[in-house]
Amino acid sequence: MNFFKSIFGRIFSAGTRAEAEKVQAGPEAKSIEKSIEAEVPLALTIWTIERNRYAPARALCTDIEVYPSEALLLHEEINGYVIDTPSGESVVIEARTGSLVGHSLEVVRDGVREMTKAQLNAQLDSARKEFNRMKKQELSNEEFWLAIKMGGSEIDVAQDYEE
Repeated sequence: MNFFKSIFGRIFSAGTRAEAEKVQAGPEAKSIEKSIEAEVPLALTIWTIERNRYAPARALCTDIEVYPSEALLLHEEINGYVIDTPSGESVVIEARTGSLVGHSLEVVRDGVREMTKAQLNAQLDSARKEFNRMKKQELSNEEFWLAIKMGGSEIDVAQDYEE
């Protein structure tokens, strides 16, 4: 009712400017602003550690854009993203650390089902600390996806990748 009064009041000069501003800044406007904010892409550095028995481990990373609204629950308040790679395969990336954690949401959820949130966070933080201690190779998206060999239940890094 106040909505129509303020609109018609403004049109017919009977309403005040403050009433019109209240209508524009009402709860509907705030929820629209929040939904627009949620759709702004965020930059996320995704990474993996290449392990090869014939060479030292390498920390490979690239930046991608993700939308917060696309985050999925992995386990007990721990979110992640399912990303389609250029080869058409999918990977699961943990949202907080950017770690590549698996190839499918089902496999990741099965793998962490028996873990507590604290155990999973400790494991992710430990891997992130190892990654942070290493010399990082920041790759383009194309180079990054070529560098890792996809397939199986875990991500295996291609051994024939050239820098």
